Amino acid sequence: MDKYKKLLRASRLTPVLIMLAYIVGCAEGTRPEATGKGAVRAIHAIVEAPELAFLNEEKNIGGVDYRRVLGFQEWDDLEYNFNFDFASPGQPDPTRLATEFIDVVADMEYTLVITGTIENPSIMMWEEAKREWTDTDTVYELDFVHVSPLLGEVDIYYDAADTVPVLGNEIGTISNGERIPFTEFPEGPYQLIVTAPDDPSTVLFQSTTVIAIPGQRITLVLFDPDPSITASIGINAFFSSGENSQLADIGSPPQVRTMHVAFGTDNFDGYLNNDLENIVFPNVSFGELSNYVDLTETIAALTLTAVGDTTQIIKEGEITRINNSKRSLILWGSPDELFIRDIQHSARPVSTYPQIRITNLSSNISMLDLYELEAGTAINEDVSPNFSGAIAGITTNFVVASSGSREFTITLNDEQNPISTPVVLELANGEVVDMVIVDTVDPSMVELVVFDTIP
Repeated sequence: MDKYKKLLRASRLTPVLIMLAYIVGCAEGTRPEATGKGAVRAIHAIVEAPELAFLNEEKNIGGVDYRRVLGFQEWDDLEYNFNFDFASPGQPDPTRLATEFIDVVADMEYTLVITGTIENPSIMMWEEAKREWTDTDTVYELDFVHVSPLLGEVDIYYDAADTVPVLGNEIGTISNGERIPFTEFPEGPYQLIVTAPDDPSTVLFQSTTVIAIPGQRITLVLFDPDPSITASIGINAFFSSGENSQLADIGSPPQVRTMHVAFGTDNFDGYLNNDLENIVFPNVSFGELSNYVDLTETIAALTLTAVGDTTQIIKEGEITRINNSKRSLILWGSPDELFIRDIQHSARPVSTYPQIRITNLSSNISMLDLYELEAGTAINEDVSPNFSGAIAGITTNFVVASSGSREFTITLNDEQNPISTPVVLELANGEVVDMVIVDTVDPSMVELVVFDTIP
């Protein structure tokens, strides 16, 4: 009887299994077959947005940050939804920002630029037939893309280096959301100049000399600026491989400033390029941050002397120019062993979370633990440090912090007793806070100092 019931149950299941197999077979039979491959890339152009994940359907292709590109990747010539997502602190799932449907055609290249705002994003897309290059090619192709809502309409000039722009010789006039298609240029030195429309005398951006290798396509994109750069327009060159290069504006040189956190060392005067007749950073005292100055040399000599006495040199060093950057040169260490810590202000405010950076410039204590906790939280064995084993001179770089009332405390490595007065900050999304740990009159204690914030 039991055997009969099993056979009966099996006989009832058999038609269902046959039907499922039939349905699956039909689905497989109607699925289109790929005949070739097309390529897709993504560019991030939302100045307030964090790094974005770029996905084909739900497959994560990679991350792309502002003014960056995720280079061409090939896909079968089928239909896909390409998505942009971003993660938020405390949220288990990413947020879908935008989606673009592409019916990929073989031997075509598609570029997706996500632009607008987080609240109102949009995707700009164009496609081009793939070009095959040879080793004998002597030209390259450039296209120009405008995704800067702040900039407005501009004229684009791309001529041999040192050519003065003349009305009528512009490559074209372009506004936010527009593109000038690929144009061929023979190899050689060139210069990109962006001017007000119909007014070549009003130069908004003038690049240093550009030399491109023939046999390739390059996309020049105009972005909104952010506080990490000195230029009023962010312009990047994107290559098909995914590499990118930031163009420098000769009218917006990089900037540097100095700060003094070397406890026990007197105030200093700062000079550049061995010109001891002209003080650039006058009378900088402990805990003080100087004003920014332009850096014009490729490699500049920095000399710090006693105030009013150029014969008493406190510290010397060299500064290598980094185009379009802002940096702080911080004097730290003990009086008998001084250092200059060069830190670049590379943070870009994003609207979804605050960011912090803490640099340990204490020379009295060899290793520290750093805590970022909700204000009032006690430190004990159940609470882990956010950054453990911070040695002298090391930086956390810019990291995501939690918004709200946050308390920053420093302890010795693997200990719970604070060796600094806790610092409570009200952190808001879009804020960037730069801090340094410095020595105090008590060699067993340190102090956490906020020296820069955005906004």
